[in-house]
Amino acid sequence: MDLPSRLALMLCISAVTLTSFAAEPIFVSSLIDEEWQSALGIGDTLVAGASSLFAGNPGSLQSQAVENAFTTALGDTLSPVDPLFDELAGVSNLFGLSFTVGEFEANGVKTSYVTLPLSYTFRSEKIFGRQWIASLPLSQGEVNGAKTYSIQPGLALRLPVTTHWALTPALNVGYVKSNDLDQEAEQAGASISSAYRIPLGLSPNSIYIGNLVGYYKTLKVNIAGRQFDPNIANTVLRNGLLYSMPMAFADELLSIEISFVNTLFKGTDTYTRSQNELAVSVGSTRRHMAQLSFLRLGLAVVQAEDIRGLRLNFGYYF
Repeated sequence: MDLPSRLALMLCISAVTLTSFAAEPIFVSSLIDEEWQSALGIGDTLVAGASSLFAGNPGSLQSQAVENAFTTALGDTLSPVDPLFDELAGVSNLFGLSFTVGEFEANGVKTSYVTLPLSYTFRSEKIFGRQWIASLPLSQGEVNGAKTYSIQPGLALRLPVTTHWALTPALNVGYVKSNDLDQEAEQAGASISSAYRIPLGLSPNSIYIGNLVGYYKTLKVNIAGRQFDPNIANTVLRNGLLYSMPMAFADELLSIEISFVNTLFKGTDTYTRSQNELAVSVGSTRRHMAQLSFLRLGLAVVQAEDIRGLRLNFGYYF
């Protein structure tokens, strides 16, 4: 077994092992004392509040980690699964430069963030479709006017199973800090994702099915100068459908894609346990994404209990 295969096997085992420890809730959110509630800015509980930096809302460290892993598996890197892309051979590696803006409101708490998800894709010259993907999302956000900053380096390995199916194990760590709220936290996570393409007969249209199971745990938290481990640990399930429609008038160089995604959090009680997203995007067709460069612009509506928000993203790979 070659080195990449051994590393892939280790990633898969890590993801499955970590997930097995999260089958049951590990920690139930507890109230912190009045001093710490004041440090949170609006008196929320540590993890059940809408203003949490750690988990439970679309702008939190955990939610963004899940989104990044799922996008890597189902997003732009899915295209080389298809055997139509024989031209992939010999094509250079890809550098990804993306831009994401999110605006959300929940229970009177306004959350926003701007993310620059940098990535670099290493394409295997020996095994068709295999890719190593190194990512480095950098984010700046606000929670009711208080500024936050986060970074989440990660590594994923995309493994083709068949011509229309790929698995992507991934590992990531994260760090978020807010001087205004006097908070900072570290997080680690592992996931494995599946992306499957269903061609629709003679039509150029296709349906893509994406599934992710991951385990994410907060490692250390500092609030108002006090360090502790809140044991925030969640098994996360994210499932989605994507319908891709190449545009005939553009010689099928462009396509419109419509997707619906549900994210379910199990384990630690958080402000929201389920999030839904409906998105539409336009950009390079997936059969041209195997070329030297491609781009895509999308808008998503996010809904979760009393959370409402929008997310705009733009990605360019070259």
